[in-house]
Amino acid sequence: MNASDGNTNRREFLAAGGVGAALLLAAGKSQAADSVISAAEQANEKVVNDFCAAWETMDIDKIGSFLDDEIVFRMIDDAPFTEGKQAVVDGIGPFLSNLKSARFEMLRSVAMGNIVVNDRIDHFGKEDGSADAYHITGVFKVKNGKIVEWRDYLMPTG
Repeated sequence: MNASDGNTNRREFLAAGGVGAALLLAAGKSQAADSVISAAEQANEKVVNDFCAAWETMDIDKIGSFLDDEIVFRMIDDAPFTEGKQAVVDGIGPFLSNLKSARFEMLRSVAMGNIVVNDRIDHFGKEDGSADAYHITGVFKVKNGKIVEWRDYLMPTG
């Protein structure tokens, strides 16, 4: 390799590096713009957050008010689907009647279009004073202000 080749290669490298840096900066700006949540996404996230907060009331009608009539629900990833608002409410009602308290502790939440994902801990207080807590990832699909799909995934422990 002669000195001329070394200079050419160095210039090509620097030029390529400059283009690469420009692309990285552009990507960073694009990511920043993409991280801004739209009004629709904010509304969808609010529906899900309000639904989760409604559990603390233990009012099945209030909880059910966030669900679409045609909702599809899966309590944990290997459970069968429950379809329809009435079937979901009919399943939640007896569960709540055996509890003293229920609370969804929101750790983080993100909305992407009509999908909302939350990381939370579900706390359930029993009548005998004992309590259970489950680390859950909830995945929700919201359409026209109602939850049309809801899937919960139990986070691994340990």
